[in-house]
Formats: sequence, C-alpha cells, structure tokens
Amino acid sequence: MRILTKTSLYYLLVSLLVFLIGGVSFYKIMQIEIYDEVDDQLYTDQVNILGYIRQHNKLPSVTSGISEAIIVREADEVHKGIEELSDTLIFSTYDDEFVPFRRLTFTAYQNGKPYEYTILKSLIDFSDLFESTMLAMGWIFLLLLVGMGVVNYAINKYSWRPFYDTLTKVKSYGLSQHKPLHLNSSSTTEFQELNQVLQAMTAKIHHDYLNLKEFTENASHEIQTPLAILNSKIELFMQSENLTQQQAKLLEEMYSSVSRLSRLNKSLILLTRIENREYKVQEPIPLHLVIQEQLEQLQEMASMHQLIVLPPQLEPTFILMNQGLAEMLVSNLLTNAIRHNHEGGTIQVSLSPQELCVENTGEALEVAPELLFARFMSVKDSSGSLGIGLALVKKVCEIYAMTPSYAYANGKHSLCIRFQQKAALA
Repeated sequence: MRILTKTSLYYLLVSLLVFLIGGVSFYKIMQIEIYDEVDDQLYTDQVNILGYIRQHNKLPSVTSGISEAIIVREADEVHKGIEELSDTLIFSTYDDEFVPFRRLTFTAYQNGKPYEYTILKSLIDFSDLFESTMLAMGWIFLLLLVGMGVVNYAINKYSWRPFYDTLTKVKSYGLSQHKPLHLNSSSTTEFQELNQVLQAMTAKIHHDYLNLKEFTENASHEIQTPLAILNSKIELFMQSENLTQQQAKLLEEMYSSVSRLSRLNKSLILLTRIENREYKVQEPIPLHLVIQEQLEQLQEMASMHQLIVLPPQLEPTFILMNQGLAEMLVSNLLTNAIRHNHEGGTIQVSLSPQELCVENTGEALEVAPELLFARFMSVKDSSGSLGIGLALVKKVCEIYAMTPSYAYANGKHSLCIRFQQKAALA
C-alpha cells in the first residue's frame, strides 16, 4: 500500500473515531439538557398546581392533549405523599404509535384529603429536534470526511512529489549508463538529504564499477595473451621429433591445463558481463533454429562419445532475448547433456512455446540437485568440465525471467527451462 493511501486512511480512521466519540458525547449532553428542561417544566407545573389549591382551596381543572396531560385521582393510603419522576410511553391515536413522555407524580391535599397528580410532558418534539440535529451532524461529518480526504491526499501528493521523482530515477538508473545519477533539488529538508545521500552513494558505486570493469577487461586481455603464447609454444614443442613418451605426456597435460585455464577465463568474463547486464540488444530469436544449428555443430562431439541424438521435437518458438546469449544457453545445455552421459546413451531435445527440455541418460547425481546450477560444481568423471556452464544458464534465466528446473527419473537427467508466458511466441 502506498504511503499516501496509508496516510489518508489513518487520517480518516482518526476522524471517524473523533466524530464517533463526539457524536456520542453530543447525544448524551443533549439528552441531559432536554431532560433538565422538561423536568423544570414539570416542577413548575407542580408549584402552580399547589399554589392554585392553596389560593382557591379546590383542585384545578384537568387538561389533556397530545403534547401534555394532567391526571388527578384520589390517593390511597399506600401511595400518599409520593413524588416521583419517570419515563413512560403512551399510545397516540393521531400518530398511530407509542409516544415518549416524561412523567411527574406527586400528592396534593385539598380539605385534608390526598389527591395523586400525574403531570405528563411529551418528548416527541425534543426527539424530532434531536433526530434532525443528528442527521445534520451526519451530513456535516460525511462532507467533512470527504473534504479532509481529498485535501489531505492532494497536499500529500504535492508534498511527496520529489520523493516519487527520486524513486522513478533510481529505478531506471543502471551502472552501465556510464553517467552519474542526477536528482532534482527539493524544498523539503528530508527529501533533499535523501537525494544528496543517493547521489553520493551512486557516484561511489559508479566509480567502483568503472574501476572493476576496467580491471576485468585489462586482466582478461593481459591473461589471454600469455595463455595464447603459451599454447602456441607447447604446440610447437609437442611437434618436436626427439620427445620421449614421458615428455609427450607431460606436454599433453600442460596443454590441457592451459586450454582449460583459457576457457575458464573466457567463461568468467562472460559471466561477469551477463551479471552487469551488458547484453542489452534484444530481438525475437527463432529458438528452434538455434537448437537445430547447435545440434549440428555438436554432432561430432556426440559421436566421439558414442551417443545417440534422438530426432528433436521442436515447435516453432520465438524468444525475445540477445542472440549470443540464446546460442550460449542452448550450447551449454547440450554440452552438459553430452559430458554427463555414458557410452551408447541418448540425448533428447524438445521445445514448445512454454519450455525447452534436454534429456540425457546417465548416472544419478552425486551432489544435491539444488547445487547443480552453482559455480564450479561438476562431478568427478566430467572430463573437461569447468563446472560453470550451468551457472551461466542460470544467470541468463534470471535476466529473462525464465525458470530452470532439474529432475532425474528412470536413469535420465532432465533439464528444463520454463519461459515467461508472454516471452515465447509460437
């Protein structure tokens, strides 16, 4: 939930709580005031009745109506001398409903004989007034709530605009842009401090990235040159006629190690470039054609290992990605299937717009399946394997939101790459 929405909700909840407490308090205060007013009127009528009896030595005339009534009856011995205030309901034939009344009951004497007087005052006018007042308060609360929400959202949106500008620029910023992060100045102290910290931090990161990139490129270039020279010298030395069998074996081991080091250097540089998102050019790649081409190129290697490549099941599938990375992805999967196989084994490739699967026969893994895509992870009998091929596959999958998976059943390894739903177009 965005901070503007969350802040507005907090304001609305606090306002609702305040108005709820205020409404209940207002109701109680009005009720007390109304009852005080009615009670005063009842006691005033009582004083007038008692005064009339003292002055005229007779009972006053009894009146009755919808709004008020005075009831007189002879008091019995049990209830004489009472004075009581209470609430009651009286059915009104005019309104066809029960109407609330406030009642005062007291005893008055005339010629030494007790009479029970009951004075009734209608509360319906006060109830109507209260309902009208509460309805008006409800509308005022609703309008005020909506007004506060709109005004608060507008003010917050204007106040937080520099923050969202900063957030948008930080999201779109990449180290490969070869330029520092530039943020707009803000009149808000906190946002201005945030911008300054972000600019200083990204400038330092950008500087370190350029230094590391330069070092990697220089190291790669400087290492490849002596390795190439060393390879050529070893090849010339191996062509000498006066080599003993022991010397030839040592030279072969040296040549294999140097070639492995050269390939490892190239793979690590490739992995670094992939992690730095340097492969930005993307185009719809016909993956079925790439697989067919890679199978033809690796056919000789598969024949050397006496492997049977079954006819591939390829559906026309186009993937939006970099051409070089697509070829590397397919090549590493097929090379992995060849190296981790046994003589007379099989390789089966299947492709659909949803996923790419490469199946090959072979012994069960000696390591946990979740470690299969880790760097430098290879089994003991994988001759020539650097243990970095599937790590490259995993990095490519991370860039293009693909999902790699592994399974082993019935003596067959199965490596599958699940495409994004919108990435593959048949």
